[in-house]
Amino acid sequence: MKIILISAGLLIGFLGTAYSQDRPHKKGAEAAQHHRTAEERAKMSTEALEKRLNLSPEQKEKVYSIHLERSQKMDKMMEAEASIRKNQMEKRKELMAEGEKKMNKILSDEQQKTLEAMKAKGKERMKDNKKGMHRPKKS
Repeated sequence: MKIILISAGLLIGFLGTAYSQDRPHKKGAEAAQHHRTAEERAKMSTEALEKRLNLSPEQKEKVYSIHLERSQKMDKMMEAEASIRKNQMEKRKELMAEGEKKMNKILSDEQQKTLEAMKAKGKERMKDNKKGMHRPKKS
């Protein structure tokens, strides 16, 4: 009996893992919405509520306008946040470049080369982590 339960558990685990690997991985609200327009999202939300709440045509129209307004405001908010993130990234790059210039003034040529190699290694490790290839640290 234990063997059957263990086998069933393993089978379910393998199937779940296989299923999750077949699905495309997406991040953020945009990915979850598959780049739908505000109108499309409002229509989908309204239709879902219409089915569950048995909305009258008048209610459906009002609910749609509420969902549309919310979706449009959310789009504007997401655009503003993206702009803020972009500006912050540019400022970070400027600060990093400024710090790098100061560092290069006090480091020897050999030390600068070593630092550049360290940075390249770090970038490569970050790329690997983004791909999901979490490797153990080498000492």
